[in-house]
Amino acid sequence: MDYHHYDKNDFLEDASLLAYVKGNDPVVTRFWEDWAQQQPPNIGEFRKAVFLLRHLLSAERINARPGTEQELWGRISQTIDTAAATPVRRMGLRRWIAAAAVFLLLAGAGIGYYIYRYTGTQIAVYAAYGTKKQIILADASMVTLNANSSLRYARHWGKNSVREVWLDGEAYFEVKHLKDDALPLKAGERFLVHAGKLDIEVLGTTFNVKDRRGITTVYLKNGVVKVGTNATDALNIQPGEEAEYRQQEGLLTKHPGDAGAAAWLDNKMVLHNTPVKEIVQVLEDSYGYKVVLTDTAVANRKINGVLPLKNTETLLYILSNMLDVDINVNKSDSTLLFRPGK
Repeated sequence: MDYHHYDKNDFLEDASLLAYVKGNDPVVTRFWEDWAQQQPPNIGEFRKAVFLLRHLLSAERINARPGTEQELWGRISQTIDTAAATPVRRMGLRRWIAAAAVFLLLAGAGIGYYIYRYTGTQIAVYAAYGTKKQIILADASMVTLNANSSLRYARHWGKNSVREVWLDGEAYFEVKHLKDDALPLKAGERFLVHAGKLDIEVLGTTFNVKDRRGITTVYLKNGVVKVGTNATDALNIQPGEEAEYRQQEGLLTKHPGDAGAAAWLDNKMVLHNTPVKEIVQVLEDSYGYKVVLTDTAVANRKINGVLPLKNTETLLYILSNMLDVDINVNKSDSTLLFRPGK
């Protein structure tokens, strides 16, 4: 079946995708992972559907005080930044879908994020295209989510519970250090980040994790980090180093890192002999564009400098001049067409 023209609603009605989200069929799981790795033009619709299904399948109740529904719609119409709710009663699937629709409308419009409660103990945060979100976890650790990224974690961690979070996309972590003795590491002192198939264990540290297009990278600013998968030996990385895991090859390596890996926190991209195709990936992954290069040789050109990411119009204007190309924006389908300059 050709899924390349599916939108979010089509994916939500597909039995195969539902089986993939449930994770009970390894054949189906491999099919969808391979399909997503090809970065089809509707990958954003696919991710929205998967994100929604995961939360609907595990949801038991949602918070809703009297008047919340009217308040949410009022906030949407007034483009207010955030939305929240308080639990009172169980909701049926139909109302769950309505609540999820509110969440997607908020996220899709770039109006901040909606904190979604499920199974009574966990929450998830989603940063829409072109936005960033800051999260303070139960242990006072701070996470900054990059655009088109989500983080799932427990609302509360017990004293003897491992601190765990699940990341899809990119985030910068500032983890609170809980170990204050020389004794063996206790469960409650451990902090684990699960990104793709990579497990990242830290004590107290700051680091950047990026999980995109079947490649997971971890850049360590300071502290101690150990990374590994079920199929690879763990690697210890030092400040200034980067670990990279390529899912297709099952290969985990480490090498000197790029200090500009977390420059997105300051709304910029630092370029050191960077291929244009990497900039294209940022436009697609963080802003939801589909980039078309009429001259494919442009993709391999390498440039240096700093790109401002805060304003897309400024970003595209600078790119146009740096590459000597005309960039046409089709707002109806978010396509960017790069043509040789006249």
